[in-house]
Amino acid sequence: MSNHNSRKGTRADATRTALIEAAERLIAEKGLADVSTREILQEAGQRNQSALQYHFGSKKGLIGATINERTKQLDRERLKMLDAIGDDPSLRQLFEVLILPLGDLMKERAAGANYLNFLSQAITQPNWNLKRVLDEFNINGMIRTYKHLNVEMDHLSDEDKIARQSIMFDFTILAVRRWSMESNAHRSLEDTLEFVIEGCIALAKLD
Repeated sequence: MSNHNSRKGTRADATRTALIEAAERLIAEKGLADVSTREILQEAGQRNQSALQYHFGSKKGLIGATINERTKQLDRERLKMLDAIGDDPSLRQLFEVLILPLGDLMKERAAGANYLNFLSQAITQPNWNLKRVLDEFNINGMIRTYKHLNVEMDHLSDEDKIARQSIMFDFTILAVRRWSMESNAHRSLEDTLEFVIEGCIALAKLD
């Protein structure tokens, strides 16, 4: 019985992963609004129309899980970096925590490009809100980093802090995405990440 349950659980996990990866690819390629649940099921090799509803409840639930899955992968690295830095990080170290894990993901070129394309679609949606996403998906590494950033940006009002942090996030995603789309990029990935870090530092310091 236990072996049967284990095999059943493994199949369910594989189906869930296939649906998330299919959604990430299709949404990155076609956009959130233009991808149907039927297309996602076909891309994932699923004939059972109820598979998506069983695992995620709805297309919205699948999109949330897709954001969460890849973001949690990055956030584990951010948490390690924060622990290594200690309790008094510099502004540069904080942006390295936020940005450098994206570079590691880009070593998996297809996965990284799909994730960035996916996120670039998500951040243009009317209901996108960075703070809500962080809280909703319990993205602890980013939450801790932004708490430190709030201290470093204490010269700003709370509204300005939130606005600038959202701009920094969007800038990071779009800049690295643009690099991933260039077949013969004039900057290396390392130079691009450094450019983004320096840009974010400048925006954080701006009165």
